[in-house]
Amino acid sequence: MLAAVAERSLTDGARAGLDALLNEALRLTGVAGLALHEGRARVTEAGLRLPPLSRLRATQLIPAGDGRTLLAVLPERGALEQREVLVRFARLAGTLLAARRREAALQQRQAALCREVQRQRRELAYREGNRSRASHDLRTPVLVIQGYLDMMNKGLTGELTPAMKRYVERMQSATQDMAVLISRQLARGGAPEDLRSLLLEAFEPLARSRKLTLNVECSAKSVPVRGNSNMVEQLVRLLARDLATTRARVVNLRIEAQEHLGMWRLGVSTDKPRVLQSRQMDRLEQLLHRLGGTLSIQDEPPFELRLHLPAAISAPARR
Repeated sequence: MLAAVAERSLTDGARAGLDALLNEALRLTGVAGLALHEGRARVTEAGLRLPPLSRLRATQLIPAGDGRTLLAVLPERGALEQREVLVRFARLAGTLLAARRREAALQQRQAALCREVQRQRRELAYREGNRSRASHDLRTPVLVIQGYLDMMNKGLTGELTPAMKRYVERMQSATQDMAVLISRQLARGGAPEDLRSLLLEAFEPLARSRKLTLNVECSAKSVPVRGNSNMVEQLVRLLARDLATTRARVVNLRIEAQEHLGMWRLGVSTDKPRVLQSRQMDRLEQLLHRLGGTLSIQDEPPFELRLHLPAAISAPARR
C-alpha cells in the first residue's frame, strides 16, 4: 500500500498521493468516509461526504501530531475501532501535506523565475537595440571625419604645409583609435570580465580556508579582459586551484597595464621557490593561448609567473 502511494506521489505529485492514501485508508479500515484537513481547510476526502469540521465531534478527529493535520472519520464508531491504524494514516498524510507545501513553494519560485527570465529578455532586447543605434550613431561621424582627412591627405583640398600634414596624421591616428574603441565597447555580446573581481572571488575564500596571506596590487579601477567570459573565469579558478596544491602561506598577485601591447600582465608569486609544476603551467598556457594571451616565467629570484591577457579597451582606466 505504502509503495503504491509513494509511487503515485512521485509520478503525479503530493496531491495525487493524498487522494491515493485516503482511498487506501478507506479500503483497509472499512469506515464510511474520510476527510483530510490542513488547519480549517479541507484538502481532500474519500467515501461519504463528511459535515464541516466545526460540526464534527472530537472523537471523530485523528490528529497527525504536527499541529496542522486532522483526519476526520465517518462514522464515529469507525474512528474508535480503527484509531491506531488511522493515526498512522494521519501521520503519513501530514508528511504528504508538507511535501505538497514544498511543491507549491517550488512552483511559485519557478513561476517567479520564468517572469524574471521574460523581463530580462525584454530588457536585453531593449539594450541590444540601444547598443546597435549607439554603435551606428557614433561610428558614422568618425567615418565622415576619416573621409575628409583622407581627402586632405591626398591633396584634394589643396596643398598642405608640413605642419598641416602632421596635424592631419595625428587626427587620422586619433580617429582610427576612436573607431577601434567604439567597435570594442559596443560589440555584440556581454560585458568583458573584470580580472580583478574574478581573482578576489577565487582567492579570498582560499585565503580564509587555508589561512594564507593574500596580497593584491592593482592600480586600475577595473581590469576588463577581452575573450570568452567562461574561459576567463575557468582560467582564474584553475590558477587558484593549482596554487592551493603548493601549500604556500603567502600569495602575491600584481596586475599591471601594458598599454602599448593592449595587454594586462598578471604577476603571481608565493613564498615557495617555485610557483607551479610544469603540467599545471601547461594547462594554464593552453587556456591563455585560446584567449589570445601568453605565459612567461621569471626564473631568477624573486620567482614569478606572468600571465599576459588581452585588454578589452585600448587604454585601461587608472585611479
